[in-house]
Amino acid sequence: MAKVRTAAAAHVVRPETLLPFAICLLPFDLPFLMDDTAELKESIAKMRLEIEQILDDKQQIAASSKNEAASLTRTIVAMREEMEKMEAARQDSVQQAIADSSQEIAQLKATVVAMREQMEQMQFERQQTIQQAAAAANDEITQLKEMIVSLREELESASFRYREELEESRRIARDENTQLQGMISALRDQLEKANGRQ
Repeated sequence: MAKVRTAAAAHVVRPETLLPFAICLLPFDLPFLMDDTAELKESIAKMRLEIEQILDDKQQIAASSKNEAASLTRTIVAMREEMEKMEAARQDSVQQAIADSSQEIAQLKATVVAMREQMEQMQFERQQTIQQAAAAANDEITQLKEMIVSLREELESASFRYREELEESRRIARDENTQLQGMISALRDQLEKANGRQ
């Protein structure tokens, strides 16, 4: 387009520049001037055609630019809508992920609470079992102690009775021995007397 305008400008001849030459040449160069006028008209006609072509080109370029701008606008709008959809989908994904995480965290918390309660129940039952076992052991120990005391007392009583019975047996044995010795002495005396009589 710049080259066309430069070429068109090169063919333009201003009237004020031709006036001195026309005055000097008249009437000697009148045919030459008529030829120049024909060339100028032809140049003007060519320039008009070129200008019209340029205007047509401008209109076509403008229409093409307008169409391209409209197409770009539609593309931008479509891309913006697609980006908004993607952003909405991303937000939905984030919200869903947050909801899933929150639900999972709630489930984990519930599991932890249930396990803690179960552990506390097991600890309570273990403590209760230990206390019951300790109480049972204490009762058994008390009973064993009482049994030991009773057996000790019974053993002491039996030992005392044994000693008494032993002393009584010894006393009886001594008495019987004394009686037997007396009887032996009496029998010996009687025997001696009987032998003396003979």
